[in-house]
Amino acid sequence: MHRTFVPICAVLLAMIVGGTRILHAQAGGPTTRSMLDELNRETTALYRQAQTGIYRVQLPQPKWVNAFAMAAVKRWDKQLDPELRRRLEQDAANPIQAAEVAPAAPTTRPSSDSDTTTVPGEGTYIVVRPRTVMAETRDPVLGGRLQPPPQTQPAGFTPNNIGLLLDADGHILVPLYVERDALGPGPAVKLAGPDGALTTAKFIGSDRQTNLTLLQVEKPAGRPVRLGSSRPEAGALVMCLATTDGAGRLSIWSDGGAQENGVILTTDGQVAGIARYGQFLTGSACRLIARQLIEYGSVRRATLGVLITEIRRDDLPRRQQPVLGVRSAMRIDQVIANSAADKAGLRAGDLVLAVGGEPVSDLPSFAAAIAARNGPTELQVLRGEAVMKVSVDLQQQK
Repeated sequence: MHRTFVPICAVLLAMIVGGTRILHAQAGGPTTRSMLDELNRETTALYRQAQTGIYRVQLPQPKWVNAFAMAAVKRWDKQLDPELRRRLEQDAANPIQAAEVAPAAPTTRPSSDSDTTTVPGEGTYIVVRPRTVMAETRDPVLGGRLQPPPQTQPAGFTPNNIGLLLDADGHILVPLYVERDALGPGPAVKLAGPDGALTTAKFIGSDRQTNLTLLQVEKPAGRPVRLGSSRPEAGALVMCLATTDGAGRLSIWSDGGAQENGVILTTDGQVAGIARYGQFLTGSACRLIARQLIEYGSVRRATLGVLITEIRRDDLPRRQQPVLGVRSAMRIDQVIANSAADKAGLRAGDLVLAVGGEPVSDLPSFAAAIAARNGPTELQVLRGEAVMKVSVDLQQQK
């Protein structure tokens, strides 16, 4: 992978430095075309290499999704019309699978694939049906999505997530939290390997705080992915794989990946981590969670003894801390008396930057960093304008 994609850096540099020369080249001339062709080949090679460690997984609707959707119904129970409540509860009992959700319409007007339904006393509803997906794959240089090779799916198999093959033992990490009991009486999960062959996997465990589920197939196909240890640098060229179907696209990484949602690959083929609209879980954090799930079937976290808040890019505390710059952090709002944090001298208002050498920038990364910690652990903390190191004696939960 490293050998195949290294030339892309030289290609991009040549495109920038030689921009003036290209502009004066004859339209459609060999200089312009060869550079675009090279970038196209390298992008396609990276995508194909990534697919060797990707599984297509069919997971049931997580129970927490319905509970989240019904929270508003329960909150406004007395104000809701009884008939409307009955219909909402009926819809919740028949959840829409991820693969059935239609993309948003590009306009406020109904398209030719839309139907309108009028309900007396409630107005008109517009139902947008799924649009037909173009059969051909667009050129990635022009911004199109790289789609997996079309495969004939067996009856009863509708993949709606992807999974990353982690090792030769067949452990597969899915970037979605699904409860064990959501799988029903038979814990076998249907999935297809990189070769398209249908198989089943058993449920190993899942972690709500990092939104991950771990499965295992008996005879794995393909090659395990390589998990990176840090987030990409701002401005780096990355490839983002959609967590629903594995479709890929090139992107310029911005700090925090606020616009990204998927598995992030670096140009050398490593999985840098999983981005979820401003939150980012590094590859090393994913590895740590997977190890806990393999060993215990769940994640055992130490108790720090603090109430924390995620400091986002547009929050006032960030603007009040110039030394923080563009870095994200976790703010301690309250320290529990006689806790490990209290005994270590942590204070309300401290910003936690790293736990045990693992950078933390949001709730999932903090939850991953605190996992499996036991005994003295070093925290990097910003207090005022001073960055300091604090040793905390963490005791792992049993």
